[in-house]
Amino acid sequence: MKWHWNDAWKWKKVMLISITFLVFSVTFGDTMQSYASERLRDRNQNQGVPQADLTDMSVDDILKPTYGKTLGVYKEKGYKKAEAFEASLQADHYSAFGGVKPRTEAVEGTSSALIWEKDTEWLEWTIEVPEDGLYSLVASYYPLAGKRLPIQRELLIDGQSPFREAQRIYFTRNWMDAGKPLQNNQGDDVRPKQIEKPIWMETAIMDGNGLYSEPFQFYFGAGKHVIRMNYLVEAMALDEIRVTSPEQLPGYGEIEKGYETQGFEPVQQVNVKVQAENNPMKSDPTIRRESNGDPLMEPAGDGTKLLNAFGDWRWRKGGQRASWTFSVPKDGLYKIGMKFGQWWGDGLPSYRQILIDGKVPFQELAEYPFSYSRNWRIETLHKDTEDGDAQPLLMHLTAGEHTITMVAVVGPYQSIVENLTADTQKLSDLYRRIIMVTGPTPDPNFEYELGKKIPKLIDDLKIIADDLLVQMDALNAISEKEPSTVNSLRMMNHTFEKMIKNPDSIPRQISELSNSQTNLSTLLMGLQNVPLVLDYLLVSSPDTKYPKVKSNFFQKSVSTVKNFIASFTKDYTGVGSVYDKDQPAQATGPVLEVWVSRGKEWAEIMKEMAEEEFTPKTGIRINVNTLPAGQLNSGSVNTLLLAASSGKAPDVATGVDSHLPVEFAIRDAAVDLAQFPDYEEVSKRFLPGSLIPFRYNGGNYALPETQDFNVLVYRKDILKELGVQVPQTWEDTYAMLPILQQNGMQMYYPISSLGFMPFLYQNGGEFYQQNGAKSALDSPEAFQAFTEWTELYTNYKFPVAANFFNRFRTGEMPIGISDYLTYVLLSTAAPELIGRWGVAPSPGHINKEGKIDRTSGGVAQSVAIFKQSKHQKEAWEFLKWWTSKDSQVQFAQELEALLGVEARWNTANMEAFTQLPWPEDDLKALSEQLKYYKEQPYVLGGYFTPRNIDNAWNRVVLGGMNIRESLEQGVKDINKELRAKQKEFGFTPD
Repeated sequence: MKWHWNDAWKWKKVMLISITFLVFSVTFGDTMQSYASERLRDRNQNQGVPQADLTDMSVDDILKPTYGKTLGVYKEKGYKKAEAFEASLQADHYSAFGGVKPRTEAVEGTSSALIWEKDTEWLEWTIEVPEDGLYSLVASYYPLAGKRLPIQRELLIDGQSPFREAQRIYFTRNWMDAGKPLQNNQGDDVRPKQIEKPIWMETAIMDGNGLYSEPFQFYFGAGKHVIRMNYLVEAMALDEIRVTSPEQLPGYGEIEKGYETQGFEPVQQVNVKVQAENNPMKSDPTIRRESNGDPLMEPAGDGTKLLNAFGDWRWRKGGQRASWTFSVPKDGLYKIGMKFGQWWGDGLPSYRQILIDGKVPFQELAEYPFSYSRNWRIETLHKDTEDGDAQPLLMHLTAGEHTITMVAVVGPYQSIVENLTADTQKLSDLYRRIIMVTGPTPDPNFEYELGKKIPKLIDDLKIIADDLLVQMDALNAISEKEPSTVNSLRMMNHTFEKMIKNPDSIPRQISELSNSQTNLSTLLMGLQNVPLVLDYLLVSSPDTKYPKVKSNFFQKSVSTVKNFIASFTKDYTGVGSVYDKDQPAQATGPVLEVWVSRGKEWAEIMKEMAEEEFTPKTGIRINVNTLPAGQLNSGSVNTLLLAASSGKAPDVATGVDSHLPVEFAIRDAAVDLAQFPDYEEVSKRFLPGSLIPFRYNGGNYALPETQDFNVLVYRKDILKELGVQVPQTWEDTYAMLPILQQNGMQMYYPISSLGFMPFLYQNGGEFYQQNGAKSALDSPEAFQAFTEWTELYTNYKFPVAANFFNRFRTGEMPIGISDYLTYVLLSTAAPELIGRWGVAPSPGHINKEGKIDRTSGGVAQSVAIFKQSKHQKEAWEFLKWWTSKDSQVQFAQELEALLGVEARWNTANMEAFTQLPWPEDDLKALSEQLKYYKEQPYVLGGYFTPRNIDNAWNRVVLGGMNIRESLEQGVKDINKELRAKQKEFGFTPD
C-alpha cells in the first residue's frame, strides 16, 4: 500500500505543476512571446540583414556580374552587333572631369595628348550612336613613368559599371631587355635588365587577364551616352577613344578563297628563323629569357648556362604578350612554324592568340592550342580537317618587315573557370549556412536535421554536383587524355552525391566541404595558367621541311658528359662572377664576401645590381653566396656560427634573423655600426621601432632589411551580410564577436608571443627594465595586457589553432590579424576572393590623448657586418648602398619582375616601401599601421622571454591556471635566466 500512495502523490504533483504552468501561460503568454520575438528581432537587426535573407544572399548581390554572364544576357535579349559605325572622341575634348583639371602637351609625336595623372580622379566623354546595338571601345594611349605597374582604370557607361571586369581595365606597358646577355667569369649568361620602352599604342578595351580573347562589347541604345573612366593606378597620356562596331573575324576558309581570288601564290625557298629569346617586345617584364639544357637547343649550353629560350613557366598568365619582328624577302603565302615545349597541365593544352602586324588574321588564331607533350616539338600553325589531317594556316606577307605577337589566353577554359568559380562561391555560402546551424565543430552524434533547417540545402548541393560533371566533360573534350583535374572533380562529385543521398551525414563530413572549396580554388588557379616555352619561330615557304628537334639518348649522353667535364673548372660556391678574395686589394680592389639567406633569384639580382652600380662607383667587388634561411637564425648551431668559430665568417650577411646580431655582439663578433660617422643619418631611413632589436650595451649592430607587419584583413561580403563595421578598437572588436559567433563564425588572432606584444605596448608596458637587467612583465600594465590577451581565448573563445588562410577563404573566419605572408597569399592564391576582401589597420586602445594606439611589432630581418672582416669600412659602404631607397626600389622592382607579385619585397626602408606597387587602399592601411611599429628589444638571455610568455599562456588557456600566478611564474623564470647570462658574460647593466 505504501508504494501505491507514493505513486499517487507523484502523479498529483505532476498534475499540479501542469495546471500552474497553464494558468501562467494564459496570463503571461503574450509577454513571453513578445520578449522572445524582440530577442530574435534584435539579433537580426544587429546583423544588418534579416536572418531569412542571409541564406539567399549571393556574391552577385555584392559584386557586378561577370562579362561572360553579361554577354549571355545580351544574347537572351537579342542584342546585335552595331553595323559599320566608328566615331572618334579626342581625349582632350572631355565633357567633365573630377579633381585637378588635366593638362595637354606634346608626347612623342602627338601634339596635344591629354596627360592623365593621379590628381585627376575621373574623366567623361559624351558620344551619340545612331542605333541600338553592341559596340567596342578602342583607346590610343602612351604609358607615362610610374611604379612599373600596368595602367588601370575603371570604366562606367552612363554612370554604371556594365560588368565586373570593367571595374579594372588594364593598359599594358612595353618592356624589353636592356641589351644582350653578358657573361660572368664562369662562362654563364647574366640575364639583362628589363627596361621600359614606352610607345604610342592602340588597343581595344578587353580583359587584361586573358579570359576573353575578343574585345569587350558594350550595349548602347540609340542616342547620347556618357563614357567615364575613373583613375585607379599609374599615369598615362591619352590621344583618342574610338567607339566602333565590333570586328567579326573571318574563318580561314574565307581567307583562303580570298587568296585564290587575288592570285596569291606560295613563296619558294624561303626560311626565316627568329630566335625567340632575342629581345622581343613584351607586356610584362616577368616573361624573359630562360635557360634550357636540351642538347638540340639553339644555342646549346655545352656545360654553361645559356639563356637560350623564352617564356617557360613565367609566361603563363592570361594577357601576357610578346612580339617579334622579322623580315621576308618577297610577297607571297608563308607558313609559320614554332619550336615549343608545353609539358605542363597533365594533358591540357595551352592557348595563345596570334597576331600578325597587330591583327588576328582569322578565327583559328584567336585561341590557338599548343597541345601537351613531354618533349620539344616543332609545329606548323594549322587547323585539323574533318579527315583528321593538319591543314597549314598560310599567311599572306608582303616583302619587308612584319611583327608576330603571341598573347597568352585562357581560351576554352574561360567558361569552365567561370562555372567553377560560381561553384566555389556557392560552396562557400553553403558552408557558412551549415556552420550557422552546426558550428565549426559539429557533434557527430547529434541529428541537426539540416535538410529542414537550411532551405534549398540539398537542391544547392545537387546543382554543384551536377555542374562538376558538366565541367569534367568539358575538360575531357579539350584534353588529349584525361587530366588529373578531372579526377579531382570526380572525387568532389562523389562526396557531394553521398551528402545528397544522406543529408544527416553532412555534419560528419563538414571538413570535406571545406577541403573541396580549397581544392576547387587551387584547380581554378591551375586552369588559368597557360605556360609555353619557345626556342625559335620559322617563317617559311609552305614546302619547307622542318628538322627533328627531339633529342635522342646519344645526344643527351654527350651533353651530360660535357656538363660533367665543365664541373671540374667551374666554381659553384658563388653567384655570378666569383673573385679571388686573397689577391692583394691594392691591385684589384677589395673583395667582400656577402652571404644571402634567400633563394638564388634574390642573390642573382643583388649580384647584378652590385656589378652595375656599386662596384663601378666604389671599386669594391663582392662575392655572393646563398644559404638556406634557417642557417642565419639564432637559437641553433648554424652555418654562420660555425664559420665564425673557425675564423671564416663573411664580411656581410643579409636576411639575418633579428636576434642574431646581438647574439654575435654579446660575443664581440659583430661590428658596432654606430662607430661610423654617418650612422645616425643612415638610420633615419627606417622606423625607429625597427632598430630596437639591434641595440645592445650602447651599440647598434645591424640595419633592418625587411620587416613584417600585422594588419586586419576582412571579408567585405560577409561583414556586409552581417551588417557590422570594420573594428577600430578592441572594444569595437569585443562588440562584434557575438554577431560572428551567432552565425557560426570566428575571428583569428595569432597565439605566439607576438600576439602579446600589441597588448603590452598599447597598455603602456615594456618587456624589460634597467637596461635589460630584469623583466618588466611584473608591472600592472603587463598584467593587464596578459589578462586581455589570454581572455581572448578563455572568455571570447578565439581558436587556439587554425589555418587562417583556408578558413578566411571558406568564410569561417571572415576577419583576423594577418602577417605579411598571409597577405601575399590572399593577394595571389585566392582568386575567388578578388574584390571580396580588404585590409585595415589593426585594432588598438584609446590612449590618454584620446587617439587610437595601434602599436604592434613584426618579424624583422637584418644586414650585419662581422668583426672578422678585414674590410669593415668597405662593408659599411655596401650596407649604405644596399639599404638606400634607390637600391631597395630597384631590387623590389627587379624581384617582382622576375618572380611576380608573389615575391613582393617588404623593405624596411620606409621611403622605398611607399614607392612599391602596393594597391592604393592597401598602402594606406599598411602605412597607417607601420606608424605604430615597435619591435621587442633583445638582451642577454632574452630568448627566455618569448618562451616563458608562451608557457604562461599555455598554463592559463590550456591548463586553467590563475592568470596572475602563471605570469608571476613566467617572470620568475625569465629573471633567473637573465641573471645567469649576465653572470656568465660578466655584464653589469647600467
